[in-house]
Amino acid sequence: FIEELSAETYGLNDKTKSYNTAGIVASSNKLAQDASLSEIMSALQKTYCETIAYEFEHVMSPAVKQWFAEFVESTDSQGAVWRKERFHELLVRAEVFEHFLQKKLPSVKRYGIEGSESIVVLLDQLVFEAAQYGVTDIVAGLSHRGRLGILTSLFEYPKDEVLRKLRGGSEFSDGSPHTGDMVVDLAKSATLNYPGIDSPINVDILCNACHLDSGMPIGMGKSRTKDINIARAKNNQNHTIGDHVLPVSLHGDSSFAGQGIVAESLGMSGLTHFTNGGTVHVIINNQVGYTTPASHTRTTRYASDIAKFVDIPIIHVNGDHPEELARAARTAVAYRQKFRKDVVIDVWTFRKRGHNELDEPSFTQPAMYKRINSRKSIPAMYEGKLIESGELTREKADKVRKQWLESLNIAFADSFSCNPVDPTRPPGWSKLGAPHEYPTEEATGVNTNELSNIGVKSVTTSESVTVHPRIERFHIKPRLKKLQEGAGLDWATAEALAFGSLLTEGYNVRLSGQDVGRGTFSQRHAMLVCQETEKVYVPLNHMDADSQEQRMGKLEVVNSNLCEGAVVGFEYGVSVEDPFTLAIWEAQFGDFYNNSQTMFDGYIVSGETKWGQQNGLVLLLPHGFDGGGPDHSSCRLERHLQLSNDPVDGHTDAMPNIYVTYPTTPAQFFHLLRRQVKRNFRKPLIVAAPKTMLRLASATSALNEMSPGTCFKPVLDDPTTRDPHSVKRVMVVSGKLYYDLAKLKNENPLGEHVAIVRVEELTPFPRRELFHVLSRYDNATDFVWVQEEPRNAGAYAFAAPRIKSMLPQHTTLRYVGRSEHAATCSGVETQQAAEHVQLTTEAFDGLRGLVADLVIDSIATQHEKQHDKPASVISASVSHRWASRAVYAAHSSDH
Repeated sequence: FIEELSAETYGLNDKTKSYNTAGIVASSNKLAQDASLSEIMSALQKTYCETIAYEFEHVMSPAVKQWFAEFVESTDSQGAVWRKERFHELLVRAEVFEHFLQKKLPSVKRYGIEGSESIVVLLDQLVFEAAQYGVTDIVAGLSHRGRLGILTSLFEYPKDEVLRKLRGGSEFSDGSPHTGDMVVDLAKSATLNYPGIDSPINVDILCNACHLDSGMPIGMGKSRTKDINIARAKNNQNHTIGDHVLPVSLHGDSSFAGQGIVAESLGMSGLTHFTNGGTVHVIINNQVGYTTPASHTRTTRYASDIAKFVDIPIIHVNGDHPEELARAARTAVAYRQKFRKDVVIDVWTFRKRGHNELDEPSFTQPAMYKRINSRKSIPAMYEGKLIESGELTREKADKVRKQWLESLNIAFADSFSCNPVDPTRPPGWSKLGAPHEYPTEEATGVNTNELSNIGVKSVTTSESVTVHPRIERFHIKPRLKKLQEGAGLDWATAEALAFGSLLTEGYNVRLSGQDVGRGTFSQRHAMLVCQETEKVYVPLNHMDADSQEQRMGKLEVVNSNLCEGAVVGFEYGVSVEDPFTLAIWEAQFGDFYNNSQTMFDGYIVSGETKWGQQNGLVLLLPHGFDGGGPDHSSCRLERHLQLSNDPVDGHTDAMPNIYVTYPTTPAQFFHLLRRQVKRNFRKPLIVAAPKTMLRLASATSALNEMSPGTCFKPVLDDPTTRDPHSVKRVMVVSGKLYYDLAKLKNENPLGEHVAIVRVEELTPFPRRELFHVLSRYDNATDFVWVQEEPRNAGAYAFAAPRIKSMLPQHTTLRYVGRSEHAATCSGVETQQAAEHVQLTTEAFDGLRGLVADLVIDSIATQHEKQHDKPASVISASVSHRWASRAVYAAHSSDH
């Protein structure tokens, strides 16, 4: 007894009394305008209290609540016509497929769909309904549960390829460089055709890592970008996000309630720069999480309750009734198309065989599985219902089962010899490729007059915009002055020049992250806020095209919500879908990427290796020890470098899976950003971005460093070295520490005997370029890696074996820096400052002795030449055998 559903609770005791139904129940052909309380109660109970139910009273919008009530109450009474034979066929396919696998491959985990077969009907109906509204594409994020059954029975994934994978083979063609993924992470796009619908529906199945629901924000970013690109291709001037693409996301009940990425994704689903026109979320509610009962997986009544905090309506439906799932699909798509917002369908089902086929679920749910094992399957119940009603004959039902089983037997035989067809490359990606040899740096410079003009436009506003006086004084006027002088350009200016030049070439730029419009350090001001109206103005979006034929790109400045995991996933989805949009995510501080580690590990750096899915996402992670404490100082360079596939020995030119850089000049940063989209391939780029360097007077660039013919340089030699032969110590450094060392070198009377070489690109490690620079210093005997990070962090562990392999014989690489530390750095400013002084001082210790050796050696050499004597022992001890490193020397002339 539910008190709220009792008429007596509201003082309605006379069930024969008639009421005008206007405003009580939506008008329909089964309820008169004047109806008795009993008739009204019956109609409402039929709609809300049987095998389908709705939650929408928590939604704040009166319009949504009114629409939902009217839609479900009116359509419920109209007797919908369903595609029952299609539903039966899909259910039979799913069931026969599971039984077939259980017989042929009983020891293989497949996380089957048994007990939830009606999900296939729901998905089919969602696609069918979307097509009625003109949707052409579906972006589907599938869960582990039932993935193989859904792929084969609905999305027509080749059965022989699925069976080959289940038997231990690869999902890729023979000889493919891709390593593949678990069988329950298979993905291949599909095309569905429906009678009465002219155009086929494209279904883009998301590749997803095993971390539950991690693919949710990726689907959001991919679907939004796909929808916008379709509209652009069709030149649709009246486009509303969601017109062309419907995202569908499948979840487990425990993961939907428990995974933080769900709340993060839902929280940004309605934000201007993140909305995709609404996702249909489907919860496959098995009422248990692995072995944990629902009462221990959440504190709420329903698994779907997390969606209520963002006003998402929820449809609960009993999975035993396929036609009710179809009704739920119809309602969900109608709502989504009307309001362009998310909707949840919570499908109550069960798992026939536990978490996987090797599991014994009665260990932990004995009562539940007694009931499950004593009941008929959903396909069998639906088939019996159709036969009993005369809508299906036994002969037809048996024929469907027989034909599908025969096709599976044929596919199983073929799986021993089949060679899978690799997934087709998405639109746009066909114009690009993977590098087939060690990539060389192409010129990315731009005409300086054009750059100067872009720089001026980057701080030019409309007359209607009142700029804050401090921005006018400290940002706009200095930029204009330095552009006029052509020197002293800071990082924000170089970035604006990179963005603006790409926009003029037709590329789009999407800059996303917390407070990126202004910039964490108040350095960027890519968007200006009017001090009178708070209207936002993005100057670079107001540049004029030089001709009617020139297509200008757009800069999308996205101040994201306060989360990392979902936002990074979203931007990854953007980058995967559109290789010609420069997608950038910037962390407030580099350390904050920690909250998105799953996206880095499972997708960004490994997606191409596992799935052949490339991306060109740029990740700006502010890095540097400047008193920010242990959680605001490090982007964890060591972790990103561990994810690199760069070979330690360096004797093969392996294609990099990721680029990790630590640039030290604005010009280098300019070239990095342009290089990212000007190349004919895409790789993710991680930049240890500047903090103190943003305003460091010595860390500036001249305009001609970005002129035609210039490009990014993976290694920067010491610009102050006058005589390479007089150098005895070579310091190798990466990042902002260079400027502190350069200052000390300039102040040291023996500084001319020191060279400071910067490694700007850490992976792929620039062996040839570094060898070319180091080999210039043929009298150097002391090679030192200097870093501000602790020894167990930073780039030392990665760089050391690679540098040692190229040094002359009888030399090694010393380490100068902080010792091992559990935290990134000290949170005590005085301690951190003392450590910094100690390590920079140590970098120059012992110079006098090295220079004395150089003088002695020089005297000995002159003496031997005068007296025609053989070389001394001292001379031999400092003689370098750079040529012995032939693998590098052979290429050094190319650079």
